[in-house]
Amino acid sequence: MYGLIMLFGTVFPLAPLIAIICNLVDIRVDAYRILWKNRRYIAQRAEDIGIWQYILEFLNMIGVVVTSLILAHTLDISNDSVLEGIDDRWLVAFAFEHVCFAIKFLIAYMIPDVPSDVQFKMRKEQFQVNRLFERGPVKKEKSTDCDSALIPL
Repeated sequence: MYGLIMLFGTVFPLAPLIAIICNLVDIRVDAYRILWKNRRYIAQRAEDIGIWQYILEFLNMIGVVVTSLILAHTLDISNDSVLEGIDDRWLVAFAFEHVCFAIKFLIAYMIPDVPSDVQFKMRKEQFQVNRLFERGPVKKEKSTDCDSALIPL
């Protein structure tokens, strides 16, 4: 669904609204099925979303290219060309595509992959684990005869 919206959202502007409605219905159906029909999924720890990160980035890039080509195809500019032999609408599409890519890479550079509060908690957890390893194994105290003689009433 995301790919279709990225590629053809400019052709059919109501597509994002229809996609949201479909996703909300799908979430409710899945919630009902998980809660009442099936067992709960066993959660597995993952470092990131894996290969899906690259797939989504690829879809974003293809979406920008397709949108700029749709813009170039539908744009109506006079025939006075800036460069000899090149239509102005292709220059506009080329500029639009590169501006979008520049903004995307700038935002990706500015936003950290791991938020600062998560980094702090990870460092704190690592510190605590290192501290436990430095102390060595925990020694059990020997129980005295008095402790074993106490019986609750």
